[in-house]
Amino acid sequence: MATMKLLASLEAYADTLGVRIREAAVPGTWWGLYDHRYRLITLKPGLCLAQWRSTLAHELGHATYGHHGHHPKTERIADKWAAGHLLSTDLIMLHAKTTVNLGDLAASLDVMPWVVRTFIDLLTETELRWMIGELRDVYV
Repeated sequence: MATMKLLASLEAYADTLGVRIREAAVPGTWWGLYDHRYRLITLKPGLCLAQWRSTLAHELGHATYGHHGHHPKTERIADKWAAGHLLSTDLIMLHAKTTVNLGDLAASLDVMPWVVRTFIDLLTETELRWMIGELRDVYV
């Protein structure tokens, strides 16, 4: 249910930006792309839910900032936008009470592991210390 609400909110956000979302072929091994000229996000058909959500959020990051083309710096910015909109500290903590394995945690959150890794990289040292302290009680 929460996943469906998040998908609806991502799609609603795309609407507010005037960005259309479609499924169609994309270049090579890509899962998605954003074309700023046409305000269009294209997602590869057949993606699993975690791939689809993570890619849509990433491409919405590009749309939010009006990125053109493909550049490592803008890819990182889009990754950060995606992680910040798909995850929260509370959500991570809820799921981390059953696993701290990155792949398992990502699977339980219906996102790709890079989303979890990016989110963790965005945390401050104080936030990380607090999370570790909280989880220490669960895993001791």
